[in-house]
Amino acid sequence: MAKVGRKPIHLEQRGGKGNRQRIWEAIRTKREGLTCYDLARKSSVDDETVRSYLQSLLNGGYLAYEDGSPAGSPSDYTTKTLKLIQDCGSEAPALCRDGRPNTQGMGNEAMWRTLRIIGECSAQELAAYASASTPVAVETAKRYLKWLNRAGYVLAVRKPGSRAYRYKLAPGRYTGPRPPMIQRTRQVYDPNLAKVVWAEAPEDQL
Repeated sequence: MAKVGRKPIHLEQRGGKGNRQRIWEAIRTKREGLTCYDLARKSSVDDETVRSYLQSLLNGGYLAYEDGSPAGSPSDYTTKTLKLIQDCGSEAPALCRDGRPNTQGMGNEAMWRTLRIIGECSAQELAAYASASTPVAVETAKRYLKWLNRAGYVLAVRKPGSRAYRYKLAPGRYTGPRPPMIQRTRQVYDPNLAKVVWAEAPEDQL
């Protein structure tokens, strides 16, 4: 049987919230006596997705088994209950499976915030300013700006005699604090609007 990959983020959304955000809100509401079964029903997210995120939260030190078992114990969330031990606020922690922070999302958030603050900038300047909060490579900034430009979020300008483009946030295109996301399916999804805002035409993918 073929392995089912993670859905594109726009297929995970319910009313502008991703699956992890819905799970995290269910966790913060109950806080203790947590099980995969209960959280899946309260968040309307499938068991496998809940189980995967619980493992990330355990490894990251946000959750603990109520019987004192170590985080690396077999993940039987149906017989073992969990409790919230580190509440970082309303936003769901962005974590890899091993509990480490997911720095890709943090980098996009830093660039999106920086674009709103500094106005016109080059890719090099955007990477440098955004790196004040999380490391961002120049190539990463170039790629993000390219997709934001395609989706109409930033304008690309080039001064006479210069080969380098500079970018600025397009008027009225700041839709909220969550950064537009570049999906594997070559489209741009805006979590603030809970919709895909730009998709590459099929003929362009050939």
